[in-house]
Amino acid sequence: MLKYFTFILFVFLTGCDDNSQSSNNLNNTNNSNNSNNTSNNSNNTNNSNNTTVNNNNTTCFSNSEYVVDSLVVDIIEEGTETHNGREMNYSMLGLKWGNMETTYAFMVNSPLSGVAAPVIVYTMPYDIIDWTGESVDEQAAAGGGAITLQSLLDSAFIHHYNGFAFIAAFGRFYTEGSIANDVNDMTTVLRFIADSPQFDPEAIGIHGGSWGGFESLYAAAYAPQGAVPAAGVALFPVSDFEMMVEHVTTIAQRVENPDKVEEYDHFYAPYLQRIFAAVGEDEASRNFCGFTHSDLKSRIETPFLTYHEMHDTLVPFDQSVALVSELAPYIDPIFYKYNVPLDLETTPLSHGVFPVSVYTFMLSYLYTKLIPDAPSITIFAERPDFVSMLTHIREMQRSGMDISFMEKVLTDILYTTVWEGTSETLIAGDEFLAGIFNEVWCTNLTSGEVEVFLSGGIPVDTCN
Repeated sequence: MLKYFTFILFVFLTGCDDNSQSSNNLNNTNNSNNSNNTSNNSNNTNNSNNTTVNNNNTTCFSNSEYVVDSLVVDIIEEGTETHNGREMNYSMLGLKWGNMETTYAFMVNSPLSGVAAPVIVYTMPYDIIDWTGESVDEQAAAGGGAITLQSLLDSAFIHHYNGFAFIAAFGRFYTEGSIANDVNDMTTVLRFIADSPQFDPEAIGIHGGSWGGFESLYAAAYAPQGAVPAAGVALFPVSDFEMMVEHVTTIAQRVENPDKVEEYDHFYAPYLQRIFAAVGEDEASRNFCGFTHSDLKSRIETPFLTYHEMHDTLVPFDQSVALVSELAPYIDPIFYKYNVPLDLETTPLSHGVFPVSVYTFMLSYLYTKLIPDAPSITIFAERPDFVSMLTHIREMQRSGMDISFMEKVLTDILYTTVWEGTSETLIAGDEFLAGIFNEVWCTNLTSGEVEVFLSGGIPVDTCN
């Protein structure tokens, strides 16, 4: 069973890095705009009539009007699968909250019985689902690419192994709609958790990357009463939409190559459409109220881990720098920096370097906050990738950059058991880190010395 964790590394890597999903999504969106747009809009369950932002842009986004309404749960399909030796009970759900349109989710029950279980929510903005019975999903799935039951169970596996329930919350970007719809979809899932006694409402974790990172942050900010996540992870997230629109609409002023400008314009077109559907398209009257760092600052109660690479060409690195500055102490960052600035002219469109080890930090961050007194928590790591990532962090330190942010996220690993994929062995978290520090920082630590080593701040290495 434990050998399966090595495969899960690949599942997480392809699941959260949504560059390819974004490209496919652009094609889907552009095609729907160019052909039979009226038909698609009539079948779209996530269209702009689901937003609480007025068309005249005079009000601030809020989902408070739905708080008093009941939630209707439709179990579309349920079953049991034996997945890599573990019996996993799953359900495909339609969730109708108040007068909002239906949100869809996939749930795997916790293996624990008779207790309210901790739960992990995975925001999935791009994945196509083909089991809703709605024509918009059938059309999207017609060309192939709908997420499979196997893939969803893969995503749930590590959480199930640790006793968590798992819920995939689908944003269905391909149905057009707006950023308000995205927030509503995620908060509807949180409302479902609040209403369900099988979950521990004080042990909700939420995570996502890029657009899913935005959904995670804003779901936590607008979480319904009784379902505020206790921990979250937002990888390279869009966190301030006023900043994002400013970045996108001024690219032509900073990039001289017309082909590159066209590439950026093509990529961002469906995102701008989704943003403008909520805040207004006219520049003079756009209302970003509800979708800025100031709004997050006034609402967020959830500690978040974020990862961002400096040469990200999709979501500006400066967004996360500002997020950390505005929302301290709620945001714990991992920054992957360089001594050279980003070149928008030549750098390919991507989120940049994305080590698999980010998921090691993600799991340790979520698990240790949600179940801090658990006798055993198992995470996974690939030692070569971990060494490579921390070697880069060491080089940042050597060049005079502040790496103190690493001390907190590394400390979380101390309290876990690590499934090391290269050697396919289980190792105590402190022993794993001692080996890493001894290799990268040329220390001579024992497992019992790592915690004190981290608490004093990571010293400059003594390697030759």
